[in-house]
Amino acid sequence: MRARWLMPAVLAVLTVLTTSGCGEDPPPGPPPATAAPVLSDSPSAPPVTDGREFVTTVREALPDVAANRTDDEIAALATGICTGLAGGDPADDLVATTRSLNTADAEATDHATARELIKLAIDVACPEHAARATEF
Repeated sequence: MRARWLMPAVLAVLTVLTTSGCGEDPPPGPPPATAAPVLSDSPSAPPVTDGREFVTTVREALPDVAANRTDDEIAALATGICTGLAGGDPADDLVATTRSLNTADAEATDHATARELIKLAIDVACPEHAARATEF
């Protein structure tokens, strides 16, 4: 019984040892070149918001959506919406995703409420996407 697993284990160890490159290291070359930082006026990612203002706004404007949800869950809605906007997601895709309210229920809320959530996120959490507000 012991010999059945011992031989494959020994072969595996020998294979690793013989292929692990026990030879000499190549001579050191010149240090790798480092690229100069690229300065840009445009942000590479959407600005990070803490979500508190969005949470407050949703709790006031859409109490049914806010009911039984933590502040973190509501803030996550804004994060998802802003990420989708930054990624150029089509309006219909954003509405469909927002309708789930980050749950397994694809229709946790209606289209109108999802569109309102997206507009609130644009107004409060990611105003750099204000040009897209008319899509919703």
